[in-house]
Amino acid sequence: MMSATLIELRENLKALSLSSTARDLEAKIRQAKESGPGYDEFLLDLTTAELQARAESRLGRRVREAKFPLVKTLEGFDFAAVPDLDIRVIRELTGCEYIKEHRNIIFLGRSGTGKTHLATALGIEACRNNYRTRFVSCYGLVNELIEARQEKDLRRLIGRHARYDLLILD
Repeated sequence: MMSATLIELRENLKALSLSSTARDLEAKIRQAKESGPGYDEFLLDLTTAELQARAESRLGRRVREAKFPLVKTLEGFDFAAVPDLDIRVIRELTGCEYIKEHRNIIFLGRSGTGKTHLATALGIEACRNNYRTRFVSCYGLVNELIEARQEKDLRRLIGRHARYDLLILD
């Protein structure tokens, strides 16, 4: 049975938009009673869990918003299959400095060499760094632009794409 204090605490956490903490509260209290951390450690654990849940939620939102055709990461890329690729440059790009500097990245190569995989992986890294990202095929973008022009809605479409921090054209 839940105590009045626990009910009020859960309501306070929800009012503070700490929904993850409110959801996991009983388990965390039980764990604290068993392991016996001090109040400061207990609060640190609660707030760390809330921040982690928020980061995961934000990443999920960013990835969904990006509309990647497939979720591909750098960990899944076969660098051995592309021996001419400078791995150090790719690793440097994961820091997303090129986004802050408004620099473009262009991948050139034969079909099947992993250009889309690398672009998607860098897009995932941008999402992890909380950048608004959008993946669109060039064919899809051209169709969107033609339709928007016909509907005299081109300015709105361009404005929508301009709000992204990273636009990946495949």
